[in-house]
Amino acid sequence: MRFEPGYLFGMALQSIPEPRKVARDLFALGIPRDTLWQMLALLLVIGAAIGVGSSMLFPVAPELEGSILGRPMLVAGLEAGVAVMTVFLIYHIGRGAGGTGTFDQSLVTVIWLNFVLLIVQFGVFILSLFAAPIAALLWMAGGVAGFYILSHFIAEMHGFTSAGKVFAAILLISFVAVAVLSVILALIGFGTGTVEELGNV
Repeated sequence: MRFEPGYLFGMALQSIPEPRKVARDLFALGIPRDTLWQMLALLLVIGAAIGVGSSMLFPVAPELEGSILGRPMLVAGLEAGVAVMTVFLIYHIGRGAGGTGTFDQSLVTVIWLNFVLLIVQFGVFILSLFAAPIAALLWMAGGVAGFYILSHFIAEMHGFTSAGKVFAAILLISFVAVAVLSVILALIGFGTGTVEELGNV
């Protein structure tokens, strides 16, 4: 495997038709855990920078300025927290369900998911400048692809045969996480509609 932009972009595209093969190739790299955390942090910082740039070019409506949509750095912080939490959830819940994956494989899974979604985010940002409807379609397609890739990576790392069951479990856990996050954000003063707004970022 080569850490070159063109090669990595090709692997990101390959993650759609052959997600489990890509997962095996990435898991086999044996990257040290400290380096994996640094890679995840770098991807999150780049994503935050794109988010801030988007908020500067496309300011939110005046009535939403006090909401989470008007605070891109807060959104970035929440996304970072979710990414880290996802690493632990993939590992511990998978192991609890009889999986055999390692913590480092869980880290690789979240890193690759964020890398693919970063490509989508950048594409949405560029398309928003001149083709907003197409950007919206890409955003939706990216969300679907993200769940698809995540399901297959988790199935591969834990040795599960059915990615469909993994996908169903992801949806269930996501609903629970959204409910918990709604309560937390409401307690710190962002109101009941905050999570819905975050889902539209």
